[in-house]
Amino acid sequence: MPRKHGDFPSVRDAILYTASSLFTQKGVRGPSLGDIAAEAKLSKGTLYYYYSTKDELIVTITDDCLCHMTDILFSWVDGLNREEALRPALIRLFESLMADGHNARLSCVLCAECASEDTPIRELMTEYKQKWRLMLELGALKLQSRNAGILGERAELFFTLLSGHMLQTFGGMGSISIEPLVDALMRE
Repeated sequence: MPRKHGDFPSVRDAILYTASSLFTQKGVRGPSLGDIAAEAKLSKGTLYYYYSTKDELIVTITDDCLCHMTDILFSWVDGLNREEALRPALIRLFESLMADGHNARLSCVLCAECASEDTPIRELMTEYKQKWRLMLELGALKLQSRNAGILGERAELFFTLLSGHMLQTFGGMGSISIEPLVDALMRE
């Protein structure tokens, strides 16, 4: 049974939350394992017991973040029905993906890390993005809207718009409404 640590159900959860929080504040390469251990109120030895390298911790955090987004997409696809119109369905998906500010902010930081160097983060993000595109296409097939085919064709654009919206919102550059993004995506 995992050992509880403060408000967290386990030491592992405390490490992951603390590290991901520091990553959103200082970037992925900013905090050291020592910084993470100190912030989590753990010894370095305890942190090293769970994650022997920072890269191992980064990959775990990336995978957890992307799994969370996959779960949201899966729930969205699962909840679609044939009578639903495409536009409100896409707005609901955007809102769901943006609702967890911590995870959305972390996603922005991870995307930025992909641009800075060739990392395992890039490989994971590419792998997940392919799954997400297929899930979005599956969602389009569930809808009877005459515009549903557009979503299948423009799945890549959806995630580009989402990433840009997250970056603008959580990067402190202001936020635009989701509706014009969805309208641009659906434009024929």
